Amino acid sequence: MGTLPKPLIGLLLGTVAFFAIWMVALKPHSSASGGSQGGVGQYQPAINKAHQAVTTSNQANAKLRAPTATTAAPTPAATTNAATTNAATTSPGKPVTKVKPVAKAKAVTKAKAVPSPKPTAQSESAAAATAAQTVSNAIRAGKVVAVLFYNDAAADDRAMKSELAAIPTHGGQVVKAAVPVSQLIQFSGLTQTVDINTAPELVLIDHARKATTLVGYADGVEIAQRIDNALATK
Repeated sequence: MGTLPKPLIGLLLGTVAFFAIWMVALKPHSSASGGSQGGVGQYQPAINKAHQAVTTSNQANAKLRAPTATTAAPTPAATTNAATTNAATTSPGKPVTKVKPVAKAKAVTKAKAVPSPKPTAQSESAAAATAAQTVSNAIRAGKVVAVLFYNDAAADDRAMKSELAAIPTHGGQVVKAAVPVSQLIQFSGLTQTVDINTAPELVLIDHARKATTLVGYADGVEIAQRIDNALATK
């Protein structure tokens, strides 16, 4: 065990002496005979010595830079991490319910194109009769007429029919018709002046009712040129 410093020993002795004097002389008590309380004058020298001892001890401690009182140091506040605080104070949310992916809609089945019913002989005859009447009326009106006789079983004939359909009518000055060769009899009035010997064959009639023919396949450019020539006649 280490030796205590002398100033500290003096402080302890002074404190013990002061406490002893206080217990004996300064603590109030009642006399057995009910007389007057005793005075403190006879103990004054001892009290002064105790005070002197305390003063001496304090001065010695000051020279040694020893603390005269010890106080517990305050505990530093803990640094709070913002992320930890947020996690601690924020109540966890309810677990997110996984949304089931929407089932892909089944591919819409494309409707199969319904093939057009093949025209019957009766319907073809009726359509040809209507076309013959239209052509006759246009010739009498002095319009340019373009009549194509074609074989529906031949690819070139069908292609030429499509080319004729794309030619403009020039504001109604041109009348067009496409007739199967099987219905040639409906155009007896036309066939009396124009020989129809093959298919495809295009018959053009100008304003002067003069007829010319274009035998075999012809594209849209050639057909359009022939029609323009017919329109140019007086």
